[in-house]
Amino acid sequence: MHMAEYEALPAECAKALKALSALAYANARAVGQDEKVLPTLLRVVKLHSAESAVQLTAMRAVSNMAYDQEIALTRLAQADVMGQLLSAMASKAEPKEIGARASEALARIIAAEVKPESEGGGPPPEQPVQLPSGSTGALCGLFLAACRGEAASKEIVPQLLAQLASNEVIEAKQAAEGFTRSEQECKLAVDGVGWLTLAKILSPNDTVRDLPAALVEAGAIRAAASIMARFIGDSMVQLTGIEAMSSLVGNRWAGLRAFADVGGMERVEEAMRHHGQDTLIQTKGVRALGSGVQWPQDVQERARYSYRRAVELTKTAMSQHGMDAELQIAALEALAKYLDKTRCVSEIKDAGGEGLVKMMMTTHHSNAKVQQWGRHVLTGIGADPNWAPKTSAATS
Repeated sequence: MHMAEYEALPAECAKALKALSALAYANARAVGQDEKVLPTLLRVVKLHSAESAVQLTAMRAVSNMAYDQEIALTRLAQADVMGQLLSAMASKAEPKEIGARASEALARIIAAEVKPESEGGGPPPEQPVQLPSGSTGALCGLFLAACRGEAASKEIVPQLLAQLASNEVIEAKQAAEGFTRSEQECKLAVDGVGWLTLAKILSPNDTVRDLPAALVEAGAIRAAASIMARFIGDSMVQLTGIEAMSSLVGNRWAGLRAFADVGGMERVEEAMRHHGQDTLIQTKGVRALGSGVQWPQDVQERARYSYRRAVELTKTAMSQHGMDAELQIAALEALAKYLDKTRCVSEIKDAGGEGLVKMMMTTHHSNAKVQQWGRHVLTGIGADPNWAPKTSAATS
């Protein structure tokens, strides 16, 4: 192929891609079935990422190939192809047609799977399409590509889903089920982080009507917990997992019940135990545990939530990260909640809890929030109401 022979020359690549686009427009299947076309096209696109002529003609070629539903499903619905399309869409490069053509191609690929009778997906194949061995399908491939891509590729997904929804190609239920299903393909910790990050982006997003609720219904919280359990030793998975589950739950009772039923709080506890030296995990974990004590009793029972374990983990986090003011604020606020809800005076005072609180108040004597929540805790456990942290100024 001319394009492979002259791949170092962007002008020659653009000419070859323009010709390829025209061939694909005339016969998408013949072009798409050629084993050399896609690998060469993807290589050239990556080699000349800053060349608008190469990017535009490449996106036109893929979009024309995607008009054939069989090619869309068997050749283009792969994470590497869809990842390049997402990158092009997210780059917002000039001319704007680059992103528009990439978006068009993605829409055709997804439509070929979820709504083959739609006009944008091209004529349906005469026989049902047999997906290649190991293929995840178009929708799952889209989400996997986003999970493995850069931040911009993840952030563009809600816009793409909104376009698909407005064109009546996809509904929130289908998108949520496809996203949840893609969790099973996260074989590496980095994929798990990507999936959880995308969950954080999608779960509060209302660009697709009913998507946040549909994610809960489809089992996204269970999927998030599964990723956390699979990669318990990876600190970034655990931190992103805590954040993702919190975002998926939101302020929805259905989300809270799902979180309880999948043992979400146990995942938080495990993350804290395995990553005691990670300040962010400890801070996020302390806050998550503190929220549990305010749940209704039946939800606490369903979740096997234990405020006693929560108090113990909170005190451990305080002692391990004494110099971190944010963690101390979160921990003291949580202890105040436990006292207000359960009157767990002995649990907090056990193993030197009162001294720990006073030590943190002394260490952070100039932090108003540490002092506020610390005094709340000391009052709750019946400590000397006149006690005040000693500072160098006070003792000089």
